[in-house]
Amino acid sequence: MLHRLPEDEQNLVLPSGFDEIVRVVDLYAADRQSGVPRLRRSTKRRLPALLFTRVPGAADTAASGDSPPGGASAPSALVRAYRKRLVRPGQGEAGHLASLVPHALADEARLACEPVPEDGSPAEDPYLVLLDKVARQLRDSMPDGAGSLRLGEFAVCLSVLRCQLPADAVDERVAMRNLLYGRHAWTFGLGAEVTRLTEDLGPRKGAALLRAAAVPVALLWRWWYGVRLNHGPRRRWVAGMLGETGRSFLGAAVALREAHLRARAAATGEARHPAAGAAAARDAAAVRQILLTALIRDLAKASRPPFWSRRRPRRPWSFVVLLPDVGAEGTPSRKFLDTFAAVAEDNPDCPLLVLGAANVDVPPYVVQHTGQDGLPDPAREIAALYASGTAGRPDQAVHALTLSRTPDGGSAADRLAVRPTVRVRGGRHQGWARPIAAGTALLLVAGGGYELWPSGTRASADDNKAAPVASCQRVRTGEVVGLTDGSDGCDLAHGLYASQLRALEHTMGQQNAQVDPSKPYRTLVFFAPLSVGSQSRRTVPTGLQILRGALLAQKEVNSLNLKHQVQVRLLVANSGEYFHYGSLHGLNTKNLSHTDVSRMIVDRVARDHIAAVFGLTQSRPESLQAAIELGTRGIPVLGTGVTGQPMVEDSPVSYFQLSPPDERVAQIMASFAGQSPRLHALTKPAPGHPAPAAIVVFDPDDTYFSADLKNRFTSDYATAGPVRLVPYRESDGGSQTPAVAANVCTLVRQTNGFVLYAGRSGVMHDLFYYLQGDKNCRTHGGRVPVLAESSAPDLVLHPELMSQNYGSLALFYSQFSLPDANGPFARGFREAFGVSTDSDAAAGYDAVKILFGVMTDISGTDPDFRPSSVVTFLQSPGVKDYVGESGIMTLGNGAKYPRGKEVHIREITSSGTTETDLTCGALAASKDPVTRWGPSDRFPCPPEPEPGVGPAS
Repeated sequence: MLHRLPEDEQNLVLPSGFDEIVRVVDLYAADRQSGVPRLRRSTKRRLPALLFTRVPGAADTAASGDSPPGGASAPSALVRAYRKRLVRPGQGEAGHLASLVPHALADEARLACEPVPEDGSPAEDPYLVLLDKVARQLRDSMPDGAGSLRLGEFAVCLSVLRCQLPADAVDERVAMRNLLYGRHAWTFGLGAEVTRLTEDLGPRKGAALLRAAAVPVALLWRWWYGVRLNHGPRRRWVAGMLGETGRSFLGAAVALREAHLRARAAATGEARHPAAGAAAARDAAAVRQILLTALIRDLAKASRPPFWSRRRPRRPWSFVVLLPDVGAEGTPSRKFLDTFAAVAEDNPDCPLLVLGAANVDVPPYVVQHTGQDGLPDPAREIAALYASGTAGRPDQAVHALTLSRTPDGGSAADRLAVRPTVRVRGGRHQGWARPIAAGTALLLVAGGGYELWPSGTRASADDNKAAPVASCQRVRTGEVVGLTDGSDGCDLAHGLYASQLRALEHTMGQQNAQVDPSKPYRTLVFFAPLSVGSQSRRTVPTGLQILRGALLAQKEVNSLNLKHQVQVRLLVANSGEYFHYGSLHGLNTKNLSHTDVSRMIVDRVARDHIAAVFGLTQSRPESLQAAIELGTRGIPVLGTGVTGQPMVEDSPVSYFQLSPPDERVAQIMASFAGQSPRLHALTKPAPGHPAPAAIVVFDPDDTYFSADLKNRFTSDYATAGPVRLVPYRESDGGSQTPAVAANVCTLVRQTNGFVLYAGRSGVMHDLFYYLQGDKNCRTHGGRVPVLAESSAPDLVLHPELMSQNYGSLALFYSQFSLPDANGPFARGFREAFGVSTDSDAAAGYDAVKILFGVMTDISGTDPDFRPSSVVTFLQSPGVKDYVGESGIMTLGNGAKYPRGKEVHIREITSSGTTETDLTCGALAASKDPVTRWGPSDRFPCPPEPEPGVGPAS
């Protein structure tokens, strides 16, 4: 294929441009962190799997490797032939092939030749056989001078699946330990000593003495092996993947074996229970994922020997796995790819480079790229994907590249013949410098070299750990995070919108000063990201509108003259951009400082009489961890502007929110996209579908919001139209935005579909800027429709900006309320702040009003109530049919969010005005919930699923 071919492969024809793709793959096969400076390399690197496909043609045969008349060879043949680039002729006269990179070819044709068990037992799962062969090939293809490949965790897990425990075993864990000890434990080599002892003392005395000495040692060694195997940290992840409690690996191993046996029983038709099929499918998937995870962990460990090892610089390569026969669902190679996609995200340190060819349609989770004639350079797309993985920003686990059908004409093979194999770094004598330097350093330390460490440095580190955390402090991004009441000297304002936040802090300080401390009062904390870093140019935080609504509500409730009421003070807590400093440890793995704003709130509960926290405004692991930290101290959290499904499914009992979750929002958006005449007027139905194609722009790293919304929308929209996925990361600093926009506009031009924007509002302007400037979008023949859940706040408040700045786009966006523009709330809001209201402002207003009502009710019977009393009240009796500016809401009695909450989809027209195209749910101005939408109420609102029921994320 890629160099001088043997006679039986002379019919192989390269697609146009394939030589450049091969050069990119060669680069990352030889060095998995290619392009990353040596001093900046780390373990958190993962390359996406690459799947080659080709546009089907009349002359194609799906699984054939033959060259079709006048066209390039099938992708499967290209993948098979790539293996030749990973070997070279060996040195000397042996004539063997030396491996340049550890690699394995998953050949399904050989799996069909596996012998059938003679005892009549069912054949082993082909996936296990395939993975075992892949592991053996990787072990056998280690390059010369790179040492041997040890696959300890994989071997143990495979033995667990294949073992036969005694039928009369009293304790299966002990039987499992003994079996694993016999197969994998290191044994003592005492053969020569036994022979000499027997000769000196005679057979009987020698054997007796040896037995007396060996038995205690063997028992002690087996006990120690069992302790390390069962309670060692290396294999605790197995129990976590199986959902088993405790730290016992042997208990998890028994559960893993039972899951494997249940899956085999279902596969052979031995399971009789009607629900056994679904359970067996889950068991089989868990077994496959655990086995592949064990292999990945072993390879990751092998790819980074200790820093003092001379082999460390000799192992920069990737472990290459070739899948030439990725077929229909259920085939071994397809199972391997499915499992890789499932576990890749949980294994950021993955040295595998997977290269495959699809013989049928690609799986739905694959992100597709087009490399056909006249379209963007496919080699550059692959290079960008690999570069993103090596930079620590891994994309979706699997990507597919459609190869050109045009043959290269022979030039590619000639160019690649100049370099017929992958270029790798060979063994060098400099590798011995590492163990020599490490030994020297060890001697220096042992001889007193530790005194070279400055004592002052140790003292300062200890002092920093013991330093108390203030109520506000400046962090490395330049932001000031923490709490303020508007008059304590803590100014949280920073960044582009500092003046707006500073004005609101001043208003809050004035209103708090009017609270009479001699009368009953409680403090509510608005907790949200309210600033951006010094180098960030993100759009205005949504929290500013929510804070405005909360300040207006505080002013109104404190001006009431009720016979019995609680005054309200407000504090503002800034978590920093991306909620980075809002929590510490747990789900927040990005905050490596000692700053924890949630802890600051907890520390001021008694001093400020804090009763509850509201806001959050973002669905992130960091914000959920904040809710957990506050919940452990009995502080309730009322979320506003939060829609991520994990926020309601994984949050503590002290958490509630005013907005519907992604499960409901995706359902509404899918119904709108599939039926809306306004949207369809800008699109065309996809071939074979009643609705247009959806180009879903999402952030694969944002699992709590963007990826969750993508998964749920894709599931709900599957019956209406096709879905194309385009990754767009919030955290890449904008470097990939032009390429993302070009990909989106190309797909819009090809499909005449619409864009489903599942990203964050903070990076919407970045993408819109490049979409507006792209030729394919500008010459589309009409505005490109964009449907978004989280839209930029300034576009909602000032819709005329769309026609002024993004005339080629038509924005449709969701809202959870439509405050009456002429009502008292909207008028008071404009008078107080000089801007219009929106659903965020209404949510902040209602949050304070709801908590005020709860606190007033509690204080009638318990004037000295604590935050935990608010939690208890919200749980039961809760809040029933509260009529607010953001709709009619019921919370508590098992409901963490208001079911039946109103949802609207609005459109910004070409003239810069807004129109409401869809309304569903309970409205404050309507007696009955709205159940139909569209012209003449043509379309029904989708029924809201029961909590916990719906498409899986």
